Amino acid sequence: MMENLVAKHLPELNESDLYIWRYVAAHRRETVNLTLAELARRCNASKSSVLRFCQKLSFAGFSEFRYALKSELDYKDPSTVEPVQLSKRYGQAISKALSDMLSRDFSPIFRLIDQSEKVFLYGTGTLQRMVAREMRRVFLTGGEYFYVIEGVDEIDALASTLTSNDMVFIISQQGRSDNARSFAELLHARGVPFVSITSFLDNDISHLSDERIFVNLDDIEFGDGKSYRVCDPYFLLVSILFVRYQEYRERKEPIA
Repeated sequence: MMENLVAKHLPELNESDLYIWRYVAAHRRETVNLTLAELARRCNASKSSVLRFCQKLSFAGFSEFRYALKSELDYKDPSTVEPVQLSKRYGQAISKALSDMLSRDFSPIFRLIDQSEKVFLYGTGTLQRMVAREMRRVFLTGGEYFYVIEGVDEIDALASTLTSNDMVFIISQQGRSDNARSFAELLHARGVPFVSITSFLDNDISHLSDERIFVNLDDIEFGDGKSYRVCDPYFLLVSILFVRYQEYRERKEPIA
């Protein structure tokens, strides 16, 4: 809950921050559709003040803050929702993820890919490694070869060879695994640009990354308090990144 996050960081917030929070708390649904400049204007504050408020709550910026606020608004307690067929709830989760990802601007990530001599993919677990391999396969159809880092041993071997001319995607769920965090710290220290792909907004890896992608995973509740986590959005993201990258390249091509 956003209130819990504000309470956690309350000692760091000044009167201006609290004024911004009071406005957001009273106009949540309206705020998710505002730009940084619009929110600043409504709070009689500067854009930098609003940005600092978001950062004090551990968000990288206003967009990440707004995304977290929207996710919270979209969440419904399963106990208050009328029973719906599992297949329908699955479809809703996929549609929501697709709509969200198609609305995002990935241009900074595409520029990193274009500027890099080599692109590496590292997944922290079984699912994440599958996503990395699928990303390599899909981008290869467009003529881009990405290197998949298969394990910790390969990280050790690569550590001394990676440069600022390379880039890395780190694919994790919570963004808190020891190996991934150590790798992220190494990349950050060596000035190697990297993109974090995680399903948690506030995590160690995303704070170090040059660019970050958050994948919103929904849990589908079914009998006896059991739930199924829909992880398909990771693979949807791969396809969307590929398609949008092709569009990005077409826009870059000079007109004859």
